[in-house]
Amino acid sequence: MIQLFSLAYEQFQYLPDLLDQCTLDFHQTNVQLTKIQALKYFLKLIPTRNEIDPYFNTFVDKSIQGLMGIIRLPVFCHDDEQIIDWVLPSQCVIVRDTFIRKIFSQDLLLSHFNSYYLHDEFIKECDEQILIKLGCRRLDFADILKLIRTLYKQNDQIHSTKTTSIEQIAQWLLCIDYSLQQERERPGFNNEHDSGDETEMTTINELKQLKIIPLRQQSQLVSFDEFDKRTILFPPNKSIKFDKHLKIVLDDLPTIDDRLLDYIEDKYPRRIDSIKTLLTNLG
Repeated sequence: MIQLFSLAYEQFQYLPDLLDQCTLDFHQTNVQLTKIQALKYFLKLIPTRNEIDPYFNTFVDKSIQGLMGIIRLPVFCHDDEQIIDWVLPSQCVIVRDTFIRKIFSQDLLLSHFNSYYLHDEFIKECDEQILIKLGCRRLDFADILKLIRTLYKQNDQIHSTKTTSIEQIAQWLLCIDYSLQQERERPGFNNEHDSGDETEMTTINELKQLKIIPLRQQSQLVSFDEFDKRTILFPPNKSIKFDKHLKIVLDDLPTIDDRLLDYIEDKYPRRIDSIKTLLTNLG
C-alpha cells in the first residue's frame, strides 16, 4: 500500500506524452500539458493532514517518505530562470520573495549549499507542507549567516570598502532584515516554549560579530562587538549646520558611512526605516 504514491508518480510522468498521443478532441486546444503541470496535479492529489481521517496520517506520511528518494522537482539552473533542471527535493529551497532571490543568487546558493530555488509554479500552487515533507526546505537565517561568514571572514582576511562594495553590504543588510521579519512572522515564533525572544537575542548577538559595517573615513569594515563600549552613530542630518568645533568632535566619533544609508534610501526607500531599526538594535 505504501508504494502506491511511488507507482502513481511513475505513471504521472508519462501523462503529457499519453495526452499528446490521444486522439480525442480535448487536446486540440493548442495548450499542451507540460511535465511541470503533470507533477503539480500529482502533488495536489496527496492529501494533507486536515483533509483525511487521522487514522490514515501514518500511511500518508510513510508514503511521502517513499517518494523522497525517487521524485524529482523542477528548479532554476544558475541565475537563468529560463533553464529548468530536475533534482531531488533535498536540494530544493523554497523562497517566495524575488528580492531575496536577487540578492541571494542561485549561483551562491549552489556553490555554498549545493541547493536550488524551487520553480515558482510549485511555490505558488503546491501545498508547502507537502513540499517540506518531501524534503524541500525554507531558506532560513542560519543559511544567510553562514554565507556572510564565508564571504567576509574567509581565511581571516580583513575586508574593507576597497574590496567589498557599499552596494553589496547594503544588499546583505536588506537580506538579513527581511529574514528576521520573516522569522518573526513564522507561526508559533512567540509561543514555542517562550523561546522567540531568546532566539532573536541569539540572532542579534551573532550579527554583532560580523564585520560588515562601513564607517566614515575608514576603509576597514567593523563589527558592533568591537564598539561594545562606544556607540556607533548614524550620520548627522545633512540639513543641519554645525559649528566648526562641533563638527570636529562629530568627525572624531565612529559614524556609519553615509553612502550605505544613502544607497538604501535611494534604491529601497521603503526599507530604510526598517534598516535603521535593525542597526539601532545591533548597537
